[in-house]
Amino acid sequence: MLLQTVSKTLMLAGAITLTLVSLPAWAGCVSDCKDEYESEIDSCKLLHDDPDDADWLKMCIESAKDEYESCKHECES
Repeated sequence: MLLQTVSKTLMLAGAITLTLVSLPAWAGCVSDCKDEYESEIDSCKLLHDDPDDADWLKMCIESAKDEYESCKHECES
């Protein structure tokens, strides 16, 4: 009985440790996605700064957002 309790406790501790170790990597991945997204938004604003380019700006920003969402999804996988 004691051996089973110790074994279960060790397995639970191992699972918790594995989860905690992977959190920084996931957070770093999402942070990288966010940094890339912000950079893309800045590029969109520089490329399409003319009021006549409003539609192009909107499409560029939507594309950057789609890439950001895709990147976050890859982090979760």
